[in-house]
Amino acid sequence: MSILASRVYNQFRQRGFLFVVFALILAISVAAYLMTGHLLLLGIPAGLAAIAWGIRDFSILYLAIWATIPFAVEVDLPGGLSTDFPAEPLMWLTFILFPVYIFLQGRQLDFSFLFHPLMVILVIHFFWIVLMSAISTVPLISIKYTLAKTWYLVCFVVVPLVIFRHLRDFKTWSVVFLVPLVLTVIIILIRHSQYGFTFSTINNAVIPIYRNHVDYACSLGVFLPFTWWISTWVGAGWKKYALFACIAIVVTGIYFSYTRAAWLCIPLAGVVYFLIRLRWMRVIVPLVLAVVLLVVGWLAYDNHYISYSPNYESVITQKKFDDLVSATYRMEDISTVERFYRWVAGYYMLLDRPWTGFGPASFYSVYHSFVDRHFTTYVSDNPEQSGMHNYYLMVAVEQGIPGLVIFLSLVILVLIWGERLYYKLQSGVLRNLLMAGLISLCCNLFILTLNDTVETDKLGAIFFLCIGIVIWVERNARRNGLFDKTTLHH
Repeated sequence: MSILASRVYNQFRQRGFLFVVFALILAISVAAYLMTGHLLLLGIPAGLAAIAWGIRDFSILYLAIWATIPFAVEVDLPGGLSTDFPAEPLMWLTFILFPVYIFLQGRQLDFSFLFHPLMVILVIHFFWIVLMSAISTVPLISIKYTLAKTWYLVCFVVVPLVIFRHLRDFKTWSVVFLVPLVLTVIIILIRHSQYGFTFSTINNAVIPIYRNHVDYACSLGVFLPFTWWISTWVGAGWKKYALFACIAIVVTGIYFSYTRAAWLCIPLAGVVYFLIRLRWMRVIVPLVLAVVLLVVGWLAYDNHYISYSPNYESVITQKKFDDLVSATYRMEDISTVERFYRWVAGYYMLLDRPWTGFGPASFYSVYHSFVDRHFTTYVSDNPEQSGMHNYYLMVAVEQGIPGLVIFLSLVILVLIWGERLYYKLQSGVLRNLLMAGLISLCCNLFILTLNDTVETDKLGAIFFLCIGIVIWVERNARRNGLFDKTTLHH
C-alpha cells in the first residue's frame, strides 16, 4: 500500500504546478457555478483544464473517473438531459482524448486484444445495439442510449486494456476506487444513524449520492470481491487492519441498506468461488438457463402467470424490513408485484416484436400500451420513469431475441472462458484478480434479474471492467509466462 501511495504522491509531486493550477481552476469554476447557477461557468474552465491535464497525464485523468464514481450525483442539463457529475463528463473527456493518447503513445501500445474472442462478441453486441437504434420506435432516445454505451465500453473495457500494462496498475485502481467508496458508506451510515437505522428512511440517507438504496447496496456488493483480492496482496501490519476496517464498513453498509439482492450477493460470492474452484461453472450455467426457460415457458403456457396476480387492496409499501420479506413471499409487497406488472407487459411486447424489439431504452416510452390490469399497483403510473427491473427481459424487449442471445452468449463465454483460464494460471495475485472479477460479474448478473443496474455508472462500470479483466489477465499471463505448465494440456 505504501508503494502505491508513494507512486501516486511522486506523480503529483512531479506535476505539482499543473496539479495546483488544475485544482484552482476547478475550485473557481465550482464557486462561480454555485454563485450564479450558470453551468457554462462550471463546464468551460474546468473542461479546458481537464483536457490539458488529460493530455499531460492520461492515466491520472482515467483514474479520476473511478475516484469520482462513488460520489457522482445526477445533474439535470438543458434540453431534458441529465448526467452523473463529475464522473460522466470525465468519461466524455477520456473518450475524446483517447485517440490523442493513442497518437502520442501508439508505438508503445498493444492492441492484440481486439482479436480476442470475448472482444469480438462484445463488438457484435455493440453493433447490434447500433442496428436496433437505427430502426427503433423511439430513435432519439435509442441514439442517446447508444452514445452512452459507446463511451462506457471504451472507458471500462478498451481503455484499461490499453493503459493498464502491469498488475500494479490494477492495484492502484482498486485503492483509488475503494477509498471514496468507503467514504460514501461512512457518510451514509452517519446520516442513517440520525434516522435510527430504519428501513423506511434508508433512501433519505443515500440520496443524492446514490439514486436509491438498491443502487447503493448493489454498488457495495459487486465491489466486495475486489476487497478480498486486495487482502491477498496488501501486506501485514496497519495496512491489513485498515483494509479489514474498510471491509467491515462495506459489509455494515450492505446490512443497513435493507436490500435483498445485495444481502444475497455475499453468500452468492462464496458459492461462485467454490463453483470455479471445483470447475462446475460450465455445468451450472446451462443448468440455470434450462431452469429459467422451463419456468418462463410454464408461466406463459395457457396464461398460468395470471394466477399470480395480486389483490390490489392488499398490496402496500412495507415500512419494516421484516414485513417486506414476508410480504414478498405472499405477493403483497408493492415493489415485487410492480415488477410482475412490468414483466408481463414486457412479455406482451416481446410477442409483438420478437426479432427486432422496440429499440434500446424504449421500454418506458412503449410499455403502457401492453400492460395487464390484473397486476396493477398503486405505483403503476411509474412517476420515476424507471425500467423493467429485469435486464435480460429488457434486452429481449428492446433489442429482440437475437439481442438477448448475443448478450447471454457474451456473459456465458466470459464465465466459462474465465473458469478455464483460472485453471491455467499459476497461483498468485493475478489469478486472484481473475477470481475477484468473475465473482463480481456473477453478483452483477444476479442483480440484473431484479434490476437494470448495468445502465448506471456505479454498477455498469464494474460490470464491463470485469469483462475486460478476463481479457487482460490472459494477455498478461501470456506475456509474462504465468501459465501453470501442468494444466496447459487440459
